Amino acid sequence: MTTSQEPMTTSQEPGTPRLTRRRFLHGSALTGAAAFLAACGTSGTGGASSSAATSGSPSTAPSTAPSGAPTEAPSSAAATAEASSAAPSETPAASPAAEINVANWPLYIDTDDDDSTKHKTLEDFKEKYGTTVNYSEVINDNEEFFGTIQPALRGGQDTGWDLIVVTDFMAARLIRLGWTETLDLANMPNKVANLQDVYKGVDYDPTDDHHAPWQSGMTGLGYDAEVTGPLTSLEALWTEDDRWTGKVTFLSEMRDTVGLAALRKGKDPSVITAADVDEAIADIKTAVDSGIVRAFMGNEYAEELVSGNVVLAMAWSGDVIAKQGEKESLVWTLPDEGGLLFTDNMLIPKGAANKSTAELFMDFVYDPAIAAQIAAWVNYVTPVKGAREVLAAEDSELADSPLIFPPEATLAKVKIFKTLTEAEETEYNDKFSVVTGN
Repeated sequence: MTTSQEPMTTSQEPGTPRLTRRRFLHGSALTGAAAFLAACGTSGTGGASSSAATSGSPSTAPSTAPSGAPTEAPSSAAATAEASSAAPSETPAASPAAEINVANWPLYIDTDDDDSTKHKTLEDFKEKYGTTVNYSEVINDNEEFFGTIQPALRGGQDTGWDLIVVTDFMAARLIRLGWTETLDLANMPNKVANLQDVYKGVDYDPTDDHHAPWQSGMTGLGYDAEVTGPLTSLEALWTEDDRWTGKVTFLSEMRDTVGLAALRKGKDPSVITAADVDEAIADIKTAVDSGIVRAFMGNEYAEELVSGNVVLAMAWSGDVIAKQGEKESLVWTLPDEGGLLFTDNMLIPKGAANKSTAELFMDFVYDPAIAAQIAAWVNYVTPVKGAREVLAAEDSELADSPLIFPPEATLAKVKIFKTLTEAEETEYNDKFSVVTGN
């Protein structure tokens, strides 16, 4: 959808403070895009605590978890495999496990400026519960990651992960296949109290007991303004220009790339048809055949933007902000034609060794103070009530960030990709794979 609004970008006027994800840290399928606005300012309940968590490879350990009540927060100014017969995780014991294994995307949790292996949220969790979080940034693409866990899940085996973070369509698939644990919401008072209403009752988990949203974000344009100059339209991705031809990346996620291609032609991804998909894929092929597109990538494109191998990319909002500290000329913008809105979700794979401690961690990040700590660094949309009030008390600029709390004008320009049937997902992914070569 095209509007007359000025494009939303992450660049700022000279002399104004750059919005960073770090300043705050030192100080201390949705029902519709527009519904986000009403949820942004609500307060929630929870208590913060504030130590060495580590990154590491998956391991298995006994599972445990206590339950607790939330305290007051600041008041506010394409798989078709059959479902497996995996047994559910064991009944929890009396105390948290010594460690849990978490798989997430890169650039998706607060990180120490001087040591990229340190994450205050994980240190806070260990200090409070004694559990080390083996946190691994191993997810760059939903389908690729699904391929690594599918054999174990199909065979009824533990994947080695206690908690994974995947995008809404993949969450829907895993839940549909019966490959996720049912959450014990009695162990998760913060999640119950502080999940914003807009996230509740999604069609793939109407009882909200198989997933917990991690963050939401937008898909648009990321580019090196020093090379390309200012860009506002998706048309740039299909324009042969000496400044960027051969240095453009499209996303390896079918929904993102097909969705942006559809928006370029004025089509709405939330009601996309098979004919629209075919047209979008044909246009994507044209960009590839012309030599404009260098590659299809997951999160790797962010590093390529920093290196200069890529100067224009289909990009997720928070990733580009993450890299501005390394390259100030990087900009993320919501195109004139609009962008996409997505949600990444925490799930516990069926048969996980430490289910109840994973639930404890999920609930921990729904404490508004912890959620604010994460949101301030990642610059994605937080699903947690009360996080905005915490940010406002520490940094009014962050509390007003259009990336963390999108205004109505922004939300009017983003679309959520249509929920696909299993047959549609298989068909569209197969057609997309022909173009990407995967």
